[in-house]
Amino acid sequence: MGKRQVRIFQKDLEQRLPELLQQPVVQVVLRTKAVLAGSLSSINSSRLQLKDFRFNKHEFTPDEVEEIFYDIEAPY
Repeated sequence: MGKRQVRIFQKDLEQRLPELLQQPVVQVVLRTKAVLAGSLSSINSSRLQLKDFRFNKHEFTPDEVEEIFYDIEAPY
């Protein structure tokens, strides 16, 4: 099966926060062009917390995010 990426840009982030908590793995691109991969462990309107694969926690504000993306399986 193929995969597709779902991209969520900063302007749409607040509306789609509940969807992101359900994803096991997300990639976060910050405005500094740093990319963090892991799972979002907590989200509120002022802070997001991501736990990476080494179990380190990274906190950032929604203003620091350029986009968040994750993979889904294609229907074919």
